[in-house]
Amino acid sequence: MSDITATLPSTLTLRCTPELVQGQKVYVRIFPRSVRDEWEKLKGDGDDEQKNLQHSDEKKNLPYSTALTYLKFKTGGYVHLDRYLNFLVSLEKIDDDTLRHVFRCVVGYSKGLNTDQAVLLDVPPVADAIANTPEQEFDMPRLLKPVSGRQPKCPDWMYVAVPWVISKKLAQEKFTIYDLVPITQQVAAKEKDGSPKLDADGERVYKNRTIGWKANPNKREVTYLPDSRGGLIAWDHPFGRKYNVRDGGTAVNEATKAQYAMSRLSVVMKTEPNVVHPVVFLDAHVTRVHSNMVFAKSTHIYQGSDGLPILHTELVRSGSVREVNQRALELLARDEMDVSLLQGLQTRVTKERAVLEKAAADGEFPSFITPDAGVVRPLMPKNDNFAVGTGPGTLHLRLLAEHVTKVLGEKASWVDFAVEPMNFEPRPTDKQKMPPQERSRRIEAGELLHTIGFPPPEEITASVSSQGFEQLRIVCLWYRHSTRLRMINALSLAFPDSRSIGDPEPGEEIFLTPGISVVFRKAERFLSHGDDISRTVEFKSLEDDFAGSDSHVMVGVWCETEIPALKKKEGEKRNAFLLRKERYDGKFQVRRFLAKKDFVCQFTKGMRQGAFGNPATEISPPKPGKDHAAYMALLDLYRSLGIIDQRLARAIAKDKKGHEAGNLVYCGIHARRQAKTADGKHTKRIIVATALFPPEEEGGAWTMRAWTPLIGAWVPYWQAIATFHASDYALHVDGKGETDKERWAEAASHVEDALASLVRDELEPGMGYVVMVDGHACRRMWTGLHNENQSYQEDDITDPRTWLPGYGKGKNAPRKRPTAVIRMNVATNEVPQYVPVPRESDPDTDTEKESILFASAKLHRAEVDFGNPFRVLFNVPRNYQAKGGDLGRTITRWDADPGKGGEEGERETNELKAPWWAMTATEIYPVGVAKGVDRTMLARATARLCHQTVAWSDRSRYPVPLHAAKQLDLDHPQYRRSAPPEEQGDEAADE
Repeated sequence: MSDITATLPSTLTLRCTPELVQGQKVYVRIFPRSVRDEWEKLKGDGDDEQKNLQHSDEKKNLPYSTALTYLKFKTGGYVHLDRYLNFLVSLEKIDDDTLRHVFRCVVGYSKGLNTDQAVLLDVPPVADAIANTPEQEFDMPRLLKPVSGRQPKCPDWMYVAVPWVISKKLAQEKFTIYDLVPITQQVAAKEKDGSPKLDADGERVYKNRTIGWKANPNKREVTYLPDSRGGLIAWDHPFGRKYNVRDGGTAVNEATKAQYAMSRLSVVMKTEPNVVHPVVFLDAHVTRVHSNMVFAKSTHIYQGSDGLPILHTELVRSGSVREVNQRALELLARDEMDVSLLQGLQTRVTKERAVLEKAAADGEFPSFITPDAGVVRPLMPKNDNFAVGTGPGTLHLRLLAEHVTKVLGEKASWVDFAVEPMNFEPRPTDKQKMPPQERSRRIEAGELLHTIGFPPPEEITASVSSQGFEQLRIVCLWYRHSTRLRMINALSLAFPDSRSIGDPEPGEEIFLTPGISVVFRKAERFLSHGDDISRTVEFKSLEDDFAGSDSHVMVGVWCETEIPALKKKEGEKRNAFLLRKERYDGKFQVRRFLAKKDFVCQFTKGMRQGAFGNPATEISPPKPGKDHAAYMALLDLYRSLGIIDQRLARAIAKDKKGHEAGNLVYCGIHARRQAKTADGKHTKRIIVATALFPPEEEGGAWTMRAWTPLIGAWVPYWQAIATFHASDYALHVDGKGETDKERWAEAASHVEDALASLVRDELEPGMGYVVMVDGHACRRMWTGLHNENQSYQEDDITDPRTWLPGYGKGKNAPRKRPTAVIRMNVATNEVPQYVPVPRESDPDTDTEKESILFASAKLHRAEVDFGNPFRVLFNVPRNYQAKGGDLGRTITRWDADPGKGGEEGERETNELKAPWWAMTATEIYPVGVAKGVDRTMLARATARLCHQTVAWSDRSRYPVPLHAAKQLDLDHPQYRRSAPPEEQGDEAADE
């Protein structure tokens, strides 16, 4: 058993009790509606500098950025101005004249005045109104006093101020770090066949076996400093190749050697259902420092005085690059403030602009070297290749739990979790326990150690028949022989009892099993990239392979593709580049072309991208059982065709109330807001609904149907995909709503239409249905999803929005309300972070790794203060073991080895660059549950629908219907161009 130095919580979910902020005051100005309206007008006017900005959001943000940057430097940092001017909150008093001064200048800037002219302007009414709004002093503990049986009701500004206070407390003591060393035990060694291993003298050989882990007594301390966002940063303790040095390490170029990152702890205040206190979610992150300012979006600035936080400052766009807010800089300088930090910042930007101009003149790509760690550290705006990997590792979470417990002592009260008494049905892909001898035999024989998870052929044919077809035909389109062979190998594993596929002739139909066939066809021109290809002409030679007009044959298309070698042109904007890529990329064009002909498809890459400037290389067929990309593509093709095997039925039936759970229809609602148009005025919400129907007869196949506003009716899932992908997304100008709130209400009305159609046209009499939604994504659509409303009923709330999906009123509302609504949440800053340490309450968890495996195999129930509990699934990321995530189990980033290059057998892992992973979480909370329906049964069924997936070898973070609805949108040819930046991956945050 590993040593446990303190009784640690199961998650980093801290109750925000009044004791945590004892004696703390906060100063707030709450602005009336008239002032807020004038502020919105001010943001819309804009001076010459604003008019030069291309994006309307940036135009509106400049007055806000000017005011906030000024106030942060003027007051020391603990200040927050609400973007819509609902409130101004700070930990120190702010003088009325300070506000009058800065907002007078902001108004002057909007009129085109410079700073010298703006300071002489008569005080505008809006500036006077802001300054005259009384500053109120609040005692923070009083606002956190719980009310028995009620959700906490804190003002919005408390969610900003409390993290400041908590982070200041946690920064008062040094953070202790250590690595874990193994606890070993001598055991007899064995040969491969299980017999005792003997040495040359015939004596038994013994080896050391790790039976646990303990803290290295050689402990160290690091200092975390609070930041103005309400977190903490280990400012004086960066890690990177300059700091993580090893003897005989591999030489790297100057740019890589200069890169470094910092440890950051986040402190976020939220609420949880039926917990009387707000909660503070704690977590650890890696913040990577950018090499330059001009392409960064924000920066951290060290103020150099005790008690002042690390300032987090947004950089404003100036043309195609970013810089310090010049207005705020001029204003602070005129006030005789010490602006040496900001001036140094701007000096650096000026030098970097010169580098850009020289590179452009020379026709070269600009190159920057990260300066030594100084007082200004810009943050990486996207997750590019970097010398330090993402993720802090699981040991850091244990250290964070120990630190909080040490600093807060008895004041630390945690939200506890208990294990739900249930077991998950084994997945086809779960690792099989086998004796070492059997494992060795399989390896030597070239046999698979574990199953891939392909559904049995008879269950595929049953699902195809349930959708009204007599046969499934898989059409494989390829243009590299290696990809063709990979497809053949995957199909051979998926249908082990079929006759050998061999070397099929083009267009030859080969039956893999009765009712399932495959056709191979080389289609290089049809699949190629380019916007000048007549795919209609190229398709004519393939039409016979697609079953022609035979309506009894379901067709799925498996295509080869590769990432196009397409780069941005000089000065080309991101959206313009994505549009050009969309028209050029063969994958987009083929998907759209086939969708218009009512065919669904999936793709497999035939080329592997080259690293470090090397060219792409052809992917050779891996050993049997190792070509996971091909296997996942085939499984995803099954998902796109709506093919569902019996694993879902078996999983749901496993529950003690499986019969009740197995007679419900499970409906998933996916909602997403598209990115704004260039004028910033119009956005359209994407709504996709799917429904998972139980079989009419016991033992039959489950079926899936889908609905979109464009279709307006429930159709088979595959048909919905084809129809949805054949058309562009709806225009942004659709809909009558003017405000963001009105447009979300329109989206909610679409859902009511979908559910009304479901009840009217699809449900059998007496059949209930359950609606599953992402509570974070849909929070603006239904007020009954909000935590603060869990103490109330629909009639208690005056908000005109619909209470829950299916609760609409009027002639278009569903005739029957849902049996329940399942609110899902996977947002990383709104769900608990698991602390992986061995616990006596968890059986067979002698090591941290075993603790992780135990936690991921169970459903966890929160111990709430009143009402019904929420549940959490803790998930192990798929690449946790595969790509180095296990490294952070025994060391922190400060001890990560940068590795060693060399020939095969001489290389050592670059622990510093490898990504380290922690567990993710999926929160499950049933709301609006009909009378007589078991909430626990609903939560368990939802968890089982996450654990057993349709087309994935591991657990998904959403249950099957919601996952399928979201995937229908993600696969759309236009998704990348219309998704907001935070959903696109290449604009990731600094973690």
